[in-house]
Amino acid sequence: MSSTASATEVKRTPAAAGERRREALTYWAYRLGERVINLLPRWLVLPLAAAAGNAAHDVTGDKRAVVRANVAHVLHLPIDHPRVKRAARRAFRNYAKYLVDVMRLETLTHDDVEKLVAIDNLELLDEARAGERGVLLCTVHVGGMDLIAPALYRFGHEMHVVADDTTYGRLYEHLRGIRARHGLTLIGWRSLRGLFRALKAGSNLVLFCDGGYRDGDVPVDFLGEPTTFPAGPAALSARSGAPMLPVACSRLGNDRFRTRGLPLITAVNDSPAETYRATQALADALGSVIAEDPGQWYMFRPVWPQTDADRARARAALDAARRGEDWTKPSA
Repeated sequence: MSSTASATEVKRTPAAAGERRREALTYWAYRLGERVINLLPRWLVLPLAAAAGNAAHDVTGDKRAVVRANVAHVLHLPIDHPRVKRAARRAFRNYAKYLVDVMRLETLTHDDVEKLVAIDNLELLDEARAGERGVLLCTVHVGGMDLIAPALYRFGHEMHVVADDTTYGRLYEHLRGIRARHGLTLIGWRSLRGLFRALKAGSNLVLFCDGGYRDGDVPVDFLGEPTTFPAGPAALSARSGAPMLPVACSRLGNDRFRTRGLPLITAVNDSPAETYRATQALADALGSVIAEDPGQWYMFRPVWPQTDADRARARAALDAARRGEDWTKPSA
């Protein structure tokens, strides 16, 4: 081994060891929390989670600011408006409750799911699956999105979802096993070919669409302001023939859930104009879900552009797309 390689190995070893310790601590902390939460009744744990969410809102200034900024966009109000502040606090509470329900998936039974989740229009998914084709279930971080798969599994529908398999491997495997029991298969994002294989095999794929502005993604008007949505849903729809089904799983006042689908969207080809059309329709549908109750939207990353330069780029790309121009090419 060369001296250069040896030096590199020495430098990397402490960091790698630290990462392994952090992953191990995270895994065991999660398992301990999971065990406690599953030993206690849900009616007792949820108020405790809400209190923890309030505390997190009060002490995490950076995340609180991001959530308030996102909610302010939805409500079209200043970031310091009382309605914005109340909705942001509710978002933290609802996120804490969501984490409880995710941790309770380990012991969740089919009878529990039946009592916990109501499905409004299952026939829409049946229609989308005509000919045993796969469906792209497109959603946002609202309510109890992790309960969509258990709810649909009761009716024989299995789901696939992309997940980060690059870190926290032991925790990833634990969560993968739990979700598999509820008809949800995790696909590591390093295996994107698995997405096409799943769709071609007639499986359904869950995609989250509110990841935030990224230069080069599809320009959209989202809740009244320019940003971007990922190109993946429209591209997968165009190349596989799978329709996009916007779907939400909203938390009700009694801490149960209502799952519903919105009208189907299909991209007929992968041209820029068609990609924009289909993605804008998706943004409109999912934006309406968030606007119903912004306090259920727990998005801790900025969704709209953060700088004047990015805002100008987002506006220019959206204007070009609306004119029917190729928004993927920079203007002269």
